[in-house]
Amino acid sequence: MSNGSQVPSEELRRAREALYSELKSEGRRVESIPVATQVDQIRQLLGAQYAGPVEQVVQLYAEGGLKEHPPVFNPEAQALVRHLNEVGLPVVVITDTSRSGSVWKSFLEGAGGMRLAHVIASTDIGACKPDPRIFAEAARRTGVPASEVLHVGDSWMWDVAGARRSGMGAALYRGLWAHYWDPTNPREDPPAIDPSIPCLDHLSEVLSLLGLA
Repeated sequence: MSNGSQVPSEELRRAREALYSELKSEGRRVESIPVATQVDQIRQLLGAQYAGPVEQVVQLYAEGGLKEHPPVFNPEAQALVRHLNEVGLPVVVITDTSRSGSVWKSFLEGAGGMRLAHVIASTDIGACKPDPRIFAEAARRTGVPASEVLHVGDSWMWDVAGARRSGMGAALYRGLWAHYWDPTNPREDPPAIDPSIPCLDHLSEVLSLLGLA
């Protein structure tokens, strides 16, 4: 704080929630805001000072809670990435997240045992899926033409539509829908939208799409 004391975690949480609420009222997503900007806006809400170099504070904020409350890895994804690693195909993760891509890459490679060419985070690009910019960045970093990229995601709107608008191939993964969507909800019925898009129930099916089965 301005008096030199450490910011209580509860006050930090409230300030973060206030920032998220403000962004939502403006029609903006926190996932499209650079981490450094998030941290500075929270600092201003708290009337606080940086306790060390700004870069270090931003890094600590981006990493906060990830090791303590790690996400559960999808074993299908781990197996697929390892197989693609073995055959020498670059794997890029595109994610809407309020953490930086470098933080996610370090975590996924360390805890997940996967080698990733890049992790493209919306907070680094300033755009969330289905904005073509985040997909174009993936192609740019790998040096692979968009037409030669296959994007696999679990949302028609965010993943399939976004990838196709960017000139990429796309496939819809339905393997985890039962965990977070009502399976009887027909809001994303791919055959009714476009029967030419492959629909996958297991990520091992990606190998067939790439001619690696």
